[in-house]
Amino acid sequence: MKRFDLERYGKTYSIQLTIATYMNGNLAIRMENWSNGEPELWNILTVNLGGEMPKDCAFIDTNNNGKDILAWIVRHGLAVPTGRSASSGFCCYPEYRFRTSKLKEIDPDGYTRYLQILEDRYRA
Repeated sequence: MKRFDLERYGKTYSIQLTIATYMNGNLAIRMENWSNGEPELWNILTVNLGGEMPKDCAFIDTNNNGKDILAWIVRHGLAVPTGRSASSGFCCYPEYRFRTSKLKEIDPDGYTRYLQILEDRYRA
């Protein structure tokens, strides 16, 4: 799987993204740090604010990842902003639409499972 460099705290971390879903079927993306040669959960890139999200869309967790994560997402061609956002507590989370081709590239198996869950959700 593909990895992306992320600069934080004066160091560069090798981050792999894995695709999953939240309990309601919305897109979830985990960030795993491979800097020590094996995966260690770094953070969750997305946040689930309830409701059904459109396919390949997710709110970005800028509360725990900082606002500079938005430039990182765009720089690596992962997603584009939709212009929508949602609030929870004192935080406002921007919605991004992830590129299908990138999701397939970074985690083909995870993306296939995500699509199956979406199909099942719409069929129900």
